[in-house]
Amino acid sequence: MTVKMTAKHQITIPKKVADVLGLGKGSMFEIMVSKNRIELIPLETVEKVFTEEEYKKLETLSRKEKGKEKRVTRKFVENLKRERG
Repeated sequence: MTVKMTAKHQITIPKKVADVLGLGKGSMFEIMVSKNRIELIPLETVEKVFTEEEYKKLETLSRKEKGKEKRVTRKFVENLKRERG
């Protein structure tokens, strides 16, 4: 699944992902940075326990999106810069 950062450095978590994880307006995250990766970890006061149905939805979403990742090449970055003007 691919998302795009706005001019204000914001990204949108896709609704399907937010629904499965029970995220909503005001949800808070811890951000972990490792080499060239960013990981958003939802902060909750209660540990989230997934149902079998939720696990199935996550697995289905993961399979559906697998292979749609975009390689970040120099050409890809140049095209993004051109789009921004």
